[in-house]
Amino acid sequence: MELNDKIKNTFKCLGLNIKNLREERNISIKELSKKTGIRKEYLEKIESGKAYRVGINRHLCKIANALEIKLYDLFAIGF
Repeated sequence: MELNDKIKNTFKCLGLNIKNLREERNISIKELSKKTGIRKEYLEKIESGKAYRVGINRHLCKIANALEIKLYDLFAIGF
């Protein structure tokens, strides 16, 4: 597995964890978009693991706050 594949896999796992946390709280992606100010389309990209932009860390903080969890809980993905 190349480094790029490892990075992509990490983003996929992160996105899946975010989606699971959101769904556990019965929050729609539209509602999460309103709470975070992040476009719904970009949230979908994050949840699918296809968001690699440098600014994603800023978005992760907003997502954690909206889900009322600590930032590090987004990364508790069971490696």
